[in-house]
Formats: sequence, structure tokens, C-alpha cells
Amino acid sequence: MFFICCPLFESLWIMIQNDGRRQEDSDAWLWHHELFVKIPIQAILTDISFYTIHYTLHQFSLLYQHIHKVHHRFVAPTAMTCVYAHPLEFAFGNIFPIFFGPMLTNAHPFTCWALWFPLATLGTCIGHCGYRIFGHYEDPHDKHHSNVQCNYGGMCISDYIFGTLKVGNASN
Repeated sequence: MFFICCPLFESLWIMIQNDGRRQEDSDAWLWHHELFVKIPIQAILTDISFYTIHYTLHQFSLLYQHIHKVHHRFVAPTAMTCVYAHPLEFAFGNIFPIFFGPMLTNAHPFTCWALWFPLATLGTCIGHCGYRIFGHYEDPHDKHHSNVQCNYGGMCISDYIFGTLKVGNASN
């Protein structure tokens, strides 16, 4: 599926940036602009797009029953279950959100492949691992698998804005 999605979204990226503005490997990597401007914007765009798609999959029973329920077979997920999904959800709910930000910010290829994609993958794995990371921090999305009416986003920004964020123990 990965080998279908990446070329598909790469083609979409080329169509969006078809005027020759797209960053290439040979372009200078302006690290300060990439790290302090583009990556924060990419993070926000990823959270918004992932939240929107994920929330939509939960709100429409047809989509939930036939597409998203595959992912929710795991009530206590592991890091590997983050990619266990229906092919449509994998393409448009998992891969598209991490391509969306770099597409819109015209990120340098080094930023995408060496920083953004690995960080986004790590964040997704942490959100499904079931462990407390960095001391007492437990990713709120992990709680989503036991209470499907909260914590739809990946970084809690959209959940906070739309009132779907639940933190704390399972009794909250």
C-alpha cells in the first residue's frame, strides 16, 4: 500500500507545484526557515487534516463500519497497529495528512525525508504504543482506542479547539 500511496501523493504534489517552484534536492536547504517556519506549519496542517478525516470516519456509521472499524479492532493498541487500517483509510487518513503539510509549504526534500516523515511516523507510533513516554506523558490518542468518542487528532491541537480532548485516567 505504501508503494501505491507515495507515488500517488508525489504526483499530486507535482500537480500542485507544477509551475517550477517545487524544491529539489539541488536547492539550498535553508535550515532555519525549514525548521522554524515550515515544520511547525506542517505539524498544524497534519493535525487538522488527520483530525478532520478521523473524526469524519467516526461520525458516519457507514464509514466507521466498513472502513475505520478495521483499525479499532485493537482496544489496547501497539505501535504496529497504527498502520493496521483499511486501504482507503491508510491512503487518505494516514499517508495523506503527512504529505499535506510538505505539499502546501513546498518543503525541501531533505526536510521531508530526513526529518518530517520520520518524525510523523514516530509520533504515530507513540500515539498507539500504550506506554508512557517521557516520564508521565501518555499520548491522549492512545486513550481513543478505549473511548472512541474522544482524542481524534494526532497532536491534540484540533481536539482542544473542538472540545474532544480527554486527558487523565480512564475514569475521566
